[in-house]
Amino acid sequence: MTENERALAEKLFAVFDKLRDGDFPESGTSQILKSKDADFFLQRADEEFTELAGVIDGSHRHSDDFETDFLLESSQVFYWLALAAVAQRKSFSEFLRDSAAMLDQLEKLHTENKIPFSKVFEKDLQECEEKGYLV
Repeated sequence: MTENERALAEKLFAVFDKLRDGDFPESGTSQILKSKDADFFLQRADEEFTELAGVIDGSHRHSDDFETDFLLESSQVFYWLALAAVAQRKSFSEFLRDSAAMLDQLEKLHTENKIPFSKVFEKDLQECEEKGYLV
């Protein structure tokens, strides 16, 4: 990850920490962090990675736009990986270390498909800001 991507990812990770610990009944993420464990989140990350592979090979689509679908599935991979770490109360550094293989693979797919990895975090942070969740 570039320095900018890392900063954006860390900001998003901090939002998930906030949603885990705070009282946000309107937040689906907050509710799921309170009701599921890390194994559930890791399984979801694997499922989303499979869907991302389907976007790349053309077998999985949500829209007619490759980049939109690619970003959606890529964002979901990061989301579920991050939630697994947050559920285990890991620090951002521990998350990066423990998820390095999958994050490296995700970043490589972004490079190969010429879609900046930062777009994943920018989109999600914009949504968090609109909902008032930014730390």
